[in-house]
Amino acid sequence: MRKLLFLVAVSLSLGLSSLAIQTSASLPIELDETVAEFQTREASFEVIGQASKFGFDSNYSVAIKLMSLSGETVRARGQLSGSKEIAAFVPGEVYSATLRFRPAEVATRQGFDAAIEKGLNRISEATALPLWASGLRMAYLQESGGVSKNAIGLVAGLAIGDTSLIEAELLEQMRVVSLTHLTAVSGANCAIIIGVVYLLVSRLRAGRWARTLLSLAALIGYVAIVGAQPSVLRAAFMSSVVLLAISLGRRATASAALGLAVLILLISDPWLATDYGFALSTFATAGILLLAPEIFNRLKTRVPKWLALGLSVTVAAQLLCLPILLQLQSGLSTYSVLANLLAEPLVAPVTILGILACLVAWAAPWLAFALSWVASLATWWIAWVAEQLASLPMTTIAWASGIFGTLMAVIVVIATILWLRAEPPSLKTAGALTLLVILSFTIGSSGASIVKSASWPATNWLIVACNVGQGDGLVIRSENQVAVVDVGKDPKLIDGCLTRLGIERIDLLVLTHFDQDHVGGLAGALKGREVGLALISPFKDDRWGASVSNLALDSSGAESSFGQVGVRGQMGEFSWQVLSPDHGAAGAEDSNDASIVILWQSPQLNLLTMADLGERGQMRVAASSDAWLGQGLNSVPMVLKVSHHGSADQYGELIEALAPDLALVSVGAENSYGHPTQKTLGLLERIGSKVLRTDESGDLAVSVIGGVLSVSVSGHG
Repeated sequence: MRKLLFLVAVSLSLGLSSLAIQTSASLPIELDETVAEFQTREASFEVIGQASKFGFDSNYSVAIKLMSLSGETVRARGQLSGSKEIAAFVPGEVYSATLRFRPAEVATRQGFDAAIEKGLNRISEATALPLWASGLRMAYLQESGGVSKNAIGLVAGLAIGDTSLIEAELLEQMRVVSLTHLTAVSGANCAIIIGVVYLLVSRLRAGRWARTLLSLAALIGYVAIVGAQPSVLRAAFMSSVVLLAISLGRRATASAALGLAVLILLISDPWLATDYGFALSTFATAGILLLAPEIFNRLKTRVPKWLALGLSVTVAAQLLCLPILLQLQSGLSTYSVLANLLAEPLVAPVTILGILACLVAWAAPWLAFALSWVASLATWWIAWVAEQLASLPMTTIAWASGIFGTLMAVIVVIATILWLRAEPPSLKTAGALTLLVILSFTIGSSGASIVKSASWPATNWLIVACNVGQGDGLVIRSENQVAVVDVGKDPKLIDGCLTRLGIERIDLLVLTHFDQDHVGGLAGALKGREVGLALISPFKDDRWGASVSNLALDSSGAESSFGQVGVRGQMGEFSWQVLSPDHGAAGAEDSNDASIVILWQSPQLNLLTMADLGERGQMRVAASSDAWLGQGLNSVPMVLKVSHHGSADQYGELIEALAPDLALVSVGAENSYGHPTQKTLGLLERIGSKVLRTDESGDLAVSVIGGVLSVSVSGHG
């Protein structure tokens, strides 16, 4: 016991020391003013990570190390965002450019966020290994083939962790049925690499250390290709520990290797403690090691062994991950076990074929194409399984949210361990009874949720925030007239919401700006519906999404007009006026900054729809607030559609002045942006706003009863 306490104390001391040192290095004091004031400065920087795609419209981000600022040496770590030019960055390259700085999200390793303004120039190239890995990766992506784009993308996801070719709709479907882990490199990939190389070298009668060193070299090369993702680091380190222990003639247990890997990685990079990918990878592995053998032993006499093995691994991994998964999604995935049983047998062959295709992409492009095409037959099946199961009713089982729900999940994990592994019969019985009680509670809650959703929404609703994933889709109704503000990215999601609401005509359609998460679902909103007036942003936007949206509006017969300051109208009891952007989107820096912001006023409630307007734009709106703020706004409840899915880019003074009674956050579960941020949630909490989120509660319907706001939720979050 003393040794354990000593180990914990030393580990905590080392971890806290590492955190303090690296935090100071990430954002030195010389950079405070530049970041806090959103300054634009000349800088040079080194690329220290692999570029990853996020959001829509080919947005990329990459970790960088700042080397100089306006000619002066400055060392700091940050995150650089941009378009396709960033996609070609290779770790180790050094660039110079004019960067626009801004504060980073909280609880991240990065000391700042930056975007390229102009003048990007490469100063020096990367070293041999990163160049080789990047070239091989790009060659594979260019030469891969398959039966469909999604099937090709899934092969790349399983083999090298690249999801750029997978459509957002499929990614969402895979999330719903708990197959997201198939698009990330896992421990199985590392095991396959080491196993294959070790076996081949053994056949050549090489010595023990030759087998070890060549296997480790292959693993390092593979990590260089796929990138040092948290789950990859955990798996690679754990595999290396086991391999070295075997080479030294020591007894290597997987659980000890997992513990050592987690301990060293957390000391080296304390921010991994806040990374969901690292946590899920660690706990899934722990579940397989701890519970899968016990579950298999209980099942193998009742079902075929192949089925018992699949069930035991799937259930064990998901069980230990349950408390973490509840932080990323609302409720439990109904079809997750079935989906994994149908998909998992194909993972190993697809991974092997994909890795082989990657390795030969340079030397034999035709072979890479053939291998990936064969692998895509299996991933087509995986995509079909995800699509079919995600389209079934009741894809989510209700589970308590917040701290209580997480605590209940932890109790389930502990009770299951006691039931399966405890020696005293009394502990086994206690674990089984606890599971029975929680199971009964869950079934009862699910039944109540079904009854509730069947009667949703209340007949007197005025506002509905549709659950369209990571995007916006808001419906406003008054005196049988309807306005729709943005339509999300997925046509099926917005069409489904409007259908449930019985919407057959849209009197006013507002497309606040042409980001795909706001206009991509336009076809679904127009499906079988008439549109009266359509407001679009006056910002000059040459992107594909803008062109397609304008063509769709023209084809629908809707009258289109620019939404800009001075435009106003009446819809039922709601009078509305555009607060931003200015005429012709003057002064707007980008499409978000040119978002259409509208104030809706009625005798029952007031509503401010903020689209994706950032802090600078909100400051402009606040500067003109004398004309509208306080003009009877506080006589009825105020509802705020929080800007940009709750990002940190908010002007707190404006939100404090509005003092909304209710804040609606339209946001997708498990999104890669960290939305909504704790900064924005904390601000809303401090001013007493009730916050409701679509990722947690599904569709949100707002009505007014006796002068008081009332909200009903669909429960399909």
